[in-house]
Amino acid sequence: MNKKTRKIKVQDKNYVYVINQKYHQGVSEINLSVSLKGQKNVTCSFQFCTWDDPISGSPLLVGVHLKKRASDDIEGFNLNYPGVVKQFIMYGLENGWSGSNRITFSDGLEILENMGYDVLWLKIGPNLQ
Repeated sequence: MNKKTRKIKVQDKNYVYVINQKYHQGVSEINLSVSLKGQKNVTCSFQFCTWDDPISGSPLLVGVHLKKRASDDIEGFNLNYPGVVKQFIMYGLENGWSGSNRITFSDGLEILENMGYDVLWLKIGPNLQ
């Protein structure tokens, strides 16, 4: 995956982020790493582990439709969307990241679940573990 650093502004602060992906045996491991601009070594990282389709790729990076449990609304979701990255930055800021400390959230799918999305179908089945 291209490791291009991207810029985003959230609450009048400038951030940069990088999305990295590793594949192995039908599994996609994705890392979203965010930092304040100029402080790239002080990151807030989110790790996602989901299945990977050999033809279409990782659902979180190619885009999927996720259902909001509360309303049954279907939303387009893609980790490459700036609006999605902003949600994760806000989550980090609300859950212990200040921009001047390192923090890692090891289960991004659980965070999506906490945000109200139905993500059960994205989880890896026992035959892939």
